[in-house]
Amino acid sequence: MDTEKIEAIAEEMAREFSLSLFDLELAREGPRTLLRVYLDRKGGVTLSEIQSFSRRFSAVLDVEDPLRDSYVLEVSSPGVNRRLRLPRHFALSVGQRVKVTLLSPLEGRRNFIGILAGADSDGIDIQEGESRVRIKYESIRKANLDVTQEELFGKGKKNK
Repeated sequence: MDTEKIEAIAEEMAREFSLSLFDLELAREGPRTLLRVYLDRKGGVTLSEIQSFSRRFSAVLDVEDPLRDSYVLEVSSPGVNRRLRLPRHFALSVGQRVKVTLLSPLEGRRNFIGILAGADSDGIDIQEGESRVRIKYESIRKANLDVTQEELFGKGKKNK
């Protein structure tokens, strides 16, 4: 499987749709191979854009044939609580609230929630209140943006 070729095709096609390729993931789930493509754009991505991209991308993959075996294509937006996996994901998210789970404890803890204060090629800095924690990428088990319902929808109005 030529993942570099798949990613190059996806990036070029995303630009044609005025979108950006947020992430691309190739995974095995039982006997199936899944190709997951996550598209993004400031302001969001519509369902019709995802459908159009998916149809066209699938047709190009059929012609280019970078996946020798059969596969299932899934195309979507990364969502508001998107997974952060690559250094560029973290760099794009500086200033936002994140939730990070570590492989092993750091300062006696595995879970950190705070503002992503910085990201470079080695790791990230999380600001939790008055304290700041430095975490190396290789220590991260899972990381996501942590957008609250209040941030999404605002404070609810109370009925009188």
